[in-house]
Amino acid sequence: MKKKILACFFAILCICFSAHAQAQQGGESHSASAEEEFGFLLMNYFRDKNPNLVQVTVNFFRERQLVTEDMQMPLVGFYAELFRDKKLKASILEGIDSLKIKSVSNFFHSVAEFDLDKFYATPEANPNINDMFWGSYFASGKTKYLDLVIDNAVKYHDEKADLVKFLTGDSACWSLASNAQQYKEVREYLEKSRHKGEAVIDYILNTDPDEIRMNTIFFIQEQKKNGLWN
Repeated sequence: MKKKILACFFAILCICFSAHAQAQQGGESHSASAEEEFGFLLMNYFRDKNPNLVQVTVNFFRERQLVTEDMQMPLVGFYAELFRDKKLKASILEGIDSLKIKSVSNFFHSVAEFDLDKFYATPEANPNINDMFWGSYFASGKTKYLDLVIDNAVKYHDEKADLVKFLTGDSACWSLASNAQQYKEVREYLEKSRHKGEAVIDYILNTDPDEIRMNTIFFIQEQKKNGLWN
């Protein structure tokens, strides 16, 4: 079974965020696409709880017409956390239902019924679970979700026996390093969390995300050369 090494969807959103931010600088005449607006708003929602979220969500899915597999985990984490606000939940569901796209509507209604707290109480090792944690963090700014990512990084970064656990740890490291570069809130919280695992957190704070990615790939290749993780 093919395992995803890194958090694909939020990497895409990072690109969308960068494109949107660049378009806002220097007076460039650029009309942000629905994808750019959606990515920018989701990854910054925790800062100002932008009321445009409802319409931007509807615009995105009017254009996309589907929820892809890569999008599911981070979107569940984001909207399940967001839907704690019953009024906001009702507004988003109403907007989504107005599109009359059955698969998208079914997805959002499933998220509306999802028990996030129960699921997060005993999360299994899985690199994609980090996407869910980030989704919940970007929806709320609650540091308990950063703790879940940090715990995965510290617990599984040095895993040598189980590929899934290793990928869970290293995707956590990569995502923390990447988001620490973009968000002072993430970097400051990492610095305060050194007691959880000083060596791993120093590695995250002082290593470029691209280098972490290459280290991950190199280690997997070495394990395969040694007859493991084939």
